Amino acid sequence: MAKRSNGDVLYVVGYGRLPEGTTAKHVYNVLGLGLELDRESGTILEVSCTTVPPHGNEVLRKIIVGKKLEKDYGAITRQIRRHYIDRTRGALLAALEDVLTRLKEAKSDP
Repeated sequence: MAKRSNGDVLYVVGYGRLPEGTTAKHVYNVLGLGLELDRESGTILEVSCTTVPPHGNEVLRKIIVGKKLEKDYGAITRQIRRHYIDRTRGALLAALEDVLTRLKEAKSDP
């Protein structure tokens, strides 16, 4: 787990459409990915993902926590592609991209 922030934190959620033919698609339509970020440094403090089993969330935590979403986005996506082998991986990557979009929108919002 990343060092806790002493300052402001943001919780940003992004969504990705689940692929047809997966069990998760029958229960949910989308995968949700939530990241807790230190507002000042941009460091990812925590991660949570719907439709992913608990151990899968731990794997994601090891890949994502402690990195900076904007600065390390490419490295994070490469690590997910390399280490997270599942039919929902595309939805997970889409949700991560959506989180990045939401974060950029929030930064530009006065």
